[in-house]
Amino acid sequence: MSDRNRSSRRDFLTSWFDAFRDASKVVANAGKPDPAKVLRPPGALAPDKDFLTACTRCGDCVPVCPVEAIITIEEDDGRKLPAINPSVKPCRLCDDLPCITACPDGALVAPEGGPERVRIGIAKVDPRHCITFRGELCTRCYKACPYPDKALMMIGSRPLVGSGACTGCGLCEYACPTHPKAIVIVPERDLVPGLRIPRNEYSGPDRWMG
Repeated sequence: MSDRNRSSRRDFLTSWFDAFRDASKVVANAGKPDPAKVLRPPGALAPDKDFLTACTRCGDCVPVCPVEAIITIEEDDGRKLPAINPSVKPCRLCDDLPCITACPDGALVAPEGGPERVRIGIAKVDPRHCITFRGELCTRCYKACPYPDKALMMIGSRPLVGSGACTGCGLCEYACPTHPKAIVIVPERDLVPGLRIPRNEYSGPDRWMG
């Protein structure tokens, strides 16, 4: 084999390996949840700064979740913060909320009224991706909702979120068949307190700022 052929073959293998390595990085990163979009576990203190202060990152809430919905994400300081990635594994709103019971720090507090009063976030429908807005039939998010006709309704064959009743469990997001998801959960920390409107959509007085 000539030197030119050896060089060409080496260059080809090198470029192939680099492409494979870059593709592997993309796949690996795609599986990592976005820290800005993950949800806090049920019962997380509000405002969010109170939760972050109280949570010692002990991880006791993680193994007690029967559906393994609670994972950990690494923070800048290397500590592991409990979180839920609803597109992968949503919260199932257990009757006894074992994650809250397991929390030794008071970072998770059981809401009065049980699982129905949990507020992890709120579902938001994106008409650009929801196929019902194109006239196609789909009721997957509605059927997945643990509190249908309260937290999620079908009005004119389209999903409508009941902001006062939505727990933010993420079961609707998980069930949504479109990519990107046509219904996603906005974390409670990103909502205007009391109004449960995403902060980036709120144009009223800044009284909620603290």
